[in-house]
Amino acid sequence: MVNKIVELLATGFYSGKLPFMPGTWGSILAGVLLYFFWYPSLAFQVAVVVVISALSVLTSGAYTLSTGEKDPGCVVIDEMAGVALALLGFEAKGNITLVVLAVALFRVVDILKPPPLRTAESLKGGFGITADDLLAGAIVNAILRMLGFR
Repeated sequence: MVNKIVELLATGFYSGKLPFMPGTWGSILAGVLLYFFWYPSLAFQVAVVVVISALSVLTSGAYTLSTGEKDPGCVVIDEMAGVALALLGFEAKGNITLVVLAVALFRVVDILKPPPLRTAESLKGGFGITADDLLAGAIVNAILRMLGFR
């Protein structure tokens, strides 16, 4: 039996339980939240990325232990951490173009899993679940910078 708080957080407030493409729903939720609440303070942004990443490792690991599944599709807090990292250092609040592009690029990179994402995904428990999405977020952050976003 999964603890309800763990389930709430791991599934991105149950967005990961929506039908079809749970990772996309979690990424969209992250994008919506960041569109409204992503303040331009780098310290704030780093704190958010660190907190979401830590919660991702802990809750996704606990969820997998409770269910016995290696990487359940409904666990989307890792996508939320990845999208936040993709927007780290950007003024995304109110910038719909940037947020939509970040979410779309993140999903493409996360689905294609270029090296070293596949290797990171093979780590144990919540670390593996989270690591590949953080790397995808870092790749998207670099792409956005190369495209001239600031």
